[in-house]
Amino acid sequence: MTRVLAGRRPVLEAMRGNAKVRRIYTEPQRTDPDILEAAEAQGVPMANRDRAALDKLADGVRHQGVIALAEDYEFCEPEEIIAHADGPPTLVALDEVTDPQNLGAIIRSAVTLGLDGLIIPKHRAAGITPAVVRASAGATEHASIARVTNLQRTLLSLAESGLEIVGLDAGADMDVRDLAPSPRGRVLVVGSEGKGLRRMVRQRCDIVVHIRQAGPMDSLNASVAAAIAMYEMSAKRLGGAHDG
Repeated sequence: MTRVLAGRRPVLEAMRGNAKVRRIYTEPQRTDPDILEAAEAQGVPMANRDRAALDKLADGVRHQGVIALAEDYEFCEPEEIIAHADGPPTLVALDEVTDPQNLGAIIRSAVTLGLDGLIIPKHRAAGITPAVVRASAGATEHASIARVTNLQRTLLSLAESGLEIVGLDAGADMDVRDLAPSPRGRVLVVGSEGKGLRRMVRQRCDIVVHIRQAGPMDSLNASVAAAIAMYEMSAKRLGGAHDG
C-alpha cells in the first residue's frame, strides 16, 4: 500500500530518513530547492498538482503545497531496536496514546533526545498516520518504532531480558529526577491522555515515577510529560556516573 506524507518538513525528512518515497507532488508555483535536490539525488519523480488535488490527497492534513507518496511504514521488532542500541538501550513505550498530536510530539522528542526507539500498541492507539507524521515534523522517518499486539507481554519480555521498566504516573511517590543511572537500560512507559497507565501495565513496571509540579495547575499534557521524563532518562544515560 501507499501512504501519504503531507508538508514540506515531513517530505524532506522522509527523503533524508528511512522512507521509500515513490513520487512527490507540488503546486505549480511552489519550488523548494532542498526537496528538488533530494528528489533528483534519489531519482524520485516529481509532478505538479493543483491545490484541490493536493487537498484531496492530504485528507485534512495541512500540506503547504507539497505531498509525497511513499511505501508503507516499516515497523521494527523490539529486539531489533535493542540489538542496534549503542550501549544500554533507552526506549519509550506508549500505553494507548490515541491523540495524533501527542504521539507525533512524543516521537519528535524521542528522536531529538536520542532514544533508541518507541513501542506502540496495534490496537486502541494512534498509528503512524499522515497527521502523526506531520505532528512529528517528519521525525517518524528517523525513528525506530515497534508496534506490538500486547504491550503487557512485551514489557514482561523486555524485563526478562534485563531492561528496567519505568512507569510515569502522577500518583507515584518517586520523582523522576531521583532515578539513578541504569547499566541495564530502561523502558519509559507513558499512559494515555485521560486514563494514564492501565492497571496491568503499571504492574509490569519495576519503578513508577512522577514529575514534580510546583505551579497552580495539577497536570501536564501527555507529550510534555513524556518529553520531560525522556530528557531525565537520557541525561542519566548520557551523564552516567557524572550525573546527580
